[in-house]
Amino acid sequence: MQLVIKILCLLFFLIDLTLSDYPFGQTPTNETLEVALRTQRDVSKPIPIDQLSVTGLSLSSIFQEKGYTTDSLSDLVTALNKGSQVIMIDLYWNEFTSIWQLCPAPFPQNASSSSDTTPSLSWNNQTYKCDLNLATDNVMSMISSYIMSTNTDYQANFIHVLLNLKSIHYEKSNQTISLEDAYKPNAQSTSVGNSTLTETFSKLSQYIFDPSVLNDYRSQVNSENLNEVSFYNRSSIVMPTLRTVLLNQYRRLLVNVISNDVVESRRAYTVNDLDKQLIFFNDTLPTTVLTPKNADNYCDQVLKPTNGLDLFNNLSLTTNFRYILDSDSDRFSLKKIRKYVRCGLSPVFNATSYNVQNQTFTNSSNSNSSDVEEVYQSYAPYFFWSWGPGEPMTVDNSTTNNTDNDGQRENVAYKCVMLRNDGWHVGDCYERYEIACQNKSSPNDWLIPSGVKKTYFDIRAEDCPDGYNFSLPRSNIEMLSLLTSIGQQNSTFPIWIDLNDITISTCFVSGGPYAQCPYQRTVTSQKFARMIAPASVICIIVLILILMEKIFRTNHIQANRKRYWKKKLTEYYSKNDYEGVPS
Repeated sequence: MQLVIKILCLLFFLIDLTLSDYPFGQTPTNETLEVALRTQRDVSKPIPIDQLSVTGLSLSSIFQEKGYTTDSLSDLVTALNKGSQVIMIDLYWNEFTSIWQLCPAPFPQNASSSSDTTPSLSWNNQTYKCDLNLATDNVMSMISSYIMSTNTDYQANFIHVLLNLKSIHYEKSNQTISLEDAYKPNAQSTSVGNSTLTETFSKLSQYIFDPSVLNDYRSQVNSENLNEVSFYNRSSIVMPTLRTVLLNQYRRLLVNVISNDVVESRRAYTVNDLDKQLIFFNDTLPTTVLTPKNADNYCDQVLKPTNGLDLFNNLSLTTNFRYILDSDSDRFSLKKIRKYVRCGLSPVFNATSYNVQNQTFTNSSNSNSSDVEEVYQSYAPYFFWSWGPGEPMTVDNSTTNNTDNDGQRENVAYKCVMLRNDGWHVGDCYERYEIACQNKSSPNDWLIPSGVKKTYFDIRAEDCPDGYNFSLPRSNIEMLSLLTSIGQQNSTFPIWIDLNDITISTCFVSGGPYAQCPYQRTVTSQKFARMIAPASVICIIVLILILMEKIFRTNHIQANRKRYWKKKLTEYYSKNDYEGVPS
């Protein structure tokens, strides 16, 4: 019986394990977007962080539309969960309270947070709805929570926090005494922020890629001749790669002051040494912020280069964080956002509303929306310098057998990535295309061997000339250089690049058809408990039923047999009753 119980338990466990086939990562709500984000991040790990295009939004655009309240921060959570990697924050130095705050207006001395309605504050002929419950710590706590919830090799990304420093300024005179009394600091007005920039970002300090971490890395490069990426280390200002920052230094964000408009006065904020140790300023980290008009001129030069290789090498070896900021007067469009990302810029959504498509990838039902989720749903497919819009498309039963016109069976496997003029697409590995060969020492130098058309499975190292190998672009500049080379060499799309998800679906890796996914399914204690829970419950129920059967069982045949023999023995002893021991 015990053997039967063990076999049943094992059987139930195996059935449950088969049915609970958890993927190697969490099941995403928008799988295509998450796979695209993760793949682009993975292929870009050998690239310096200043050469990576990212997208994000401005908090001020949200506050202007919905008010400076804690409820407005739900849009920040939505943006982070949708893959936003840039957060621009306007911080105001309040000269009345000597506090950094989010609201552009000072709080009156009699202001209270107990009111059910958000008070309207007037300052410099502008009116703002500002809630005393909204503090800079609220923003930092949300960013910290997001980082902690995604702090794994599978989910981690690098976030740019951009700061615009401004002033709530007044000219001091005999006539401003009443003004100072009206905005005199109290316990509530000083709770909305901190007195220094260092204190403002103290909750995130353990995750910040700060100047001291950068200096330590550069010292290591100079002293040990570190050649993690030899080509990019030729830059005059060496920056670490994404792999180094995320997986070696375990840093998740960078804080960069892109503008400092604090008014000079006796009450102005003075940047101290602790601030400089935690935060980058424009004079310590080369940064360029463009408007759409300026960005169009820049992209025209990059997208149609006259001296392609020299231009691309110069861009790759010039350390510069390049952002583009739109406004209500000049908003991003789907076409423009795609162009800006492909030419190496990082767009920051700063307008209060955008033209969105109610049906993605169609031109119908367009309308303006200020909802962050709707905007991201419409624009997110165009955030990638790598994938074409809507890619990577997943195909059910991606490895099948088809029958051609001659009745012959042929294999079909939509598991490999090919390059088209609008980006990467998932294609059939058995199709024959030309291949992309990259110079081993100069990543912007590409060669498309003429007359070589192969299936993805048939590509070999010798198919590329000496000094080149079958590869893929790992940054937007490498992507542009490849597209330029294809045009110059009169090659035709599509072209195979070294990327596939043959081993595990939606886990795209380079290194040929046998490359292993770095996110193999691991059974943690929590997952193991989830997997065996149903089988364990079934086993316990079976054991309880067997135990109850043992306790409450009544076997009438055996009971009758016992009574029968007891009666017979009694009758026998009554007829043969011996005294003493029989001889």
